[in-house]
Amino acid sequence: MKGIEIKVTGHIIEKGILNILFGALKDKEADITDIEISASTLKGCWEEKCPSIMTFKLVSFEEKDLKRSYEEVLELLKENGCRLIYRKDIF
Repeated sequence: MKGIEIKVTGHIIEKGILNILFGALKDKEADITDIEISASTLKGCWEEKCPSIMTFKLVSFEEKDLKRSYEEVLELLKENGCRLIYRKDIF
């Protein structure tokens, strides 16, 4: 199994980012694991007042599936106003 650890910031909760990512990956060979979302406060992050941070691992058994899914996930995150903090290859 191969993977990429990704950390992003943005309005993750308010924009339903998890739902968007699920829709993009549900028919693909890649998956997202070890999801952590951090927000300063519930009221503080609502109505796009303060961004939250999400860390997760994008994993797949095949390198080509991982690369393709990574590009799609990154594009969806950008389209929804999220910014990449870092990425790290794992496994």
